[in-house]
Amino acid sequence: MKTTNFLPLFTFFFISVIYAQDYHFNTQNIPESLKGNANSVIRFENVSIEMKSQREMIIKVEKAITIFNKLADKYANVTLYHDKRRAIKNITAFIYNEFGKEIKKIRKKEFKDYSATGDDLYGDSRVLYYNHTPISYPYTIYYTYEVKTSNTAFIRRWMPISSYSQSVQKSTFSIHYPTHITLRKSEKNFHNLSITSNEAIGMLSYELNTFPAVKYESFAPFFLDLFPNVKFGVNKFNLEGVDGEANNWKEFGKWYYDNLIISTLYLQEATKQKIQALTANTTNPIEKAKIVYEYVQNKVRYISIQVGIGGYKPMPANDVDQLGYGDCKALTNYTASLLKEVGIASYHTLIYANEKRNLDADVAAPEGNHMILYVPISGKDIWLECTNQKNPFNEIGVFTNDRDALVITPEGGIMKHTRIYKIEENLQLTKGSFEIDSYGAIKAKIIIESSGIQYGDNLKSDGVSKKQLAILFKEYLSNINNIKFSQINVYNNKEKARFEENLEFTASDYASFSGNQMLIPINAFNKTLSTPKRFRNRKLPFKTSNSFIDIDEVEITLPSNFTVEYMPTNIEIESKFGFYSIQVTKIAEHIYNYRREFRMVEGEFPKEEYEAYRKFRKQIRKYDNSKIILNKL
Repeated sequence: MKTTNFLPLFTFFFISVIYAQDYHFNTQNIPESLKGNANSVIRFENVSIEMKSQREMIIKVEKAITIFNKLADKYANVTLYHDKRRAIKNITAFIYNEFGKEIKKIRKKEFKDYSATGDDLYGDSRVLYYNHTPISYPYTIYYTYEVKTSNTAFIRRWMPISSYSQSVQKSTFSIHYPTHITLRKSEKNFHNLSITSNEAIGMLSYELNTFPAVKYESFAPFFLDLFPNVKFGVNKFNLEGVDGEANNWKEFGKWYYDNLIISTLYLQEATKQKIQALTANTTNPIEKAKIVYEYVQNKVRYISIQVGIGGYKPMPANDVDQLGYGDCKALTNYTASLLKEVGIASYHTLIYANEKRNLDADVAAPEGNHMILYVPISGKDIWLECTNQKNPFNEIGVFTNDRDALVITPEGGIMKHTRIYKIEENLQLTKGSFEIDSYGAIKAKIIIESSGIQYGDNLKSDGVSKKQLAILFKEYLSNINNIKFSQINVYNNKEKARFEENLEFTASDYASFSGNQMLIPINAFNKTLSTPKRFRNRKLPFKTSNSFIDIDEVEITLPSNFTVEYMPTNIEIESKFGFYSIQVTKIAEHIYNYRREFRMVEGEFPKEEYEAYRKFRKQIRKYDNSKIILNKL
């Protein structure tokens, strides 16, 4: 369905710019099948890319989108990034009412031009931005623009579906490139979709028609793992004025090392001597690496730098040493330079951070949003997060764990998988006690030790004030009202890679009363407060969170002027999603031991199993809310 002749495609583009008002944007023309679950509909999006040479590329975009309600207003905003190597030309934009009548022509002076560096220390990236304020719904925005860039290393990914609750009438994409250049592609999630493609020497095109909106569902996998998208790469490219050539990840890594890393590793002699002296008392390479890592953590801080090649090339190690700051590439590079001086090889690693996402193994092209350091020592893979001053050695947590990354060596790039935490490592152990008085007030002591993934979850409380800690722990113990803390201590035990928390508090009205009965929630410290949302007809597969174990061991002292009417019974629940158990043991008159274990298993599951998962979580919430019932003597 997509036009495969190059000339007609571009003829259509330029005609549409001149006669934009001739489009029929009446919302009644939208098929009813595209209105269900839709906050907006892409009427059409035409993207055409012409790579004229290794150093020149032109991107032309024409798009019309109808907005039904305020939830989709953000898609009417036009946001275009530019810098000294990316110029924006020929912007036109119009707004139409629900009947397709033009109500506004957006003039160029109405676009705001801002610095795009945000919290960066400095940067040369800017954003051209138009924010539309609607007066009624529905409305349609139509716009076109052209971008000219020398950065041919980055070819726009084709994502015909880019949002939940958004339908697509038509999306086209084409790329033309010199015949002496090889274009590679990685197509994902094309199954069961009306996508047509056409490929010939020097060109490739795609077209998607009539895609109904998909509503977001809780626990859905990563967006790019669900919806169609194509990543592109070329074997000859230019990145911020530097020519490159790579046919695979090994060659790309070699180019990256030779052109962007090797010239940045210099340190002055005084720094070399200092780091050698700090590590002189040990011959153990892991101990040396720890000393270097802690030295970096204590000396430098993270800032973002996005100026030209600085967005991809590390700041020289000597500059970081002098200035005391750097971005992820700079701090990784500085750490690698120091390790080199004490005889330890390490390698810069490109990776996606936050959302668990692999680098695409099929297409070698600049990718990732972060850099960490890979240190192989004695057959052990060590990964260092060099931007975090709180992390212990070789702890990367959920930020970069369990994903494919590109390790850049002098010999070339190597795809490696980062650390996978075993479920036993992701432990939160809670040991404590609480006693209830005859008025239902609670007096409690808790010690919480967290490791693995759960260690990283607690680092936000390291170094904050007592007042802020009280706020954080009141949120954590939100099932208990009227808390008054008499003690809050936290300790980031880097040596043992364990976060330790010590709390003491009181609270009135923890127990409730019904006549002569007192009702005491048995789980005071680690209660499940919610269950997954119900979907009557779920459409999407689902993914559970990182594997972990919570173990709670709590001694409970009951008031002596009451007798036990009901004590929660022991329970075990086992499923493919995890394991849950509670055990209650009487250890003395009025004193009981409560033990709870909850194991969660990470995995991706078909939509048909969602209700079973929801039932598993509902059972846990039910038993977490169990109550001890006492009768007054």
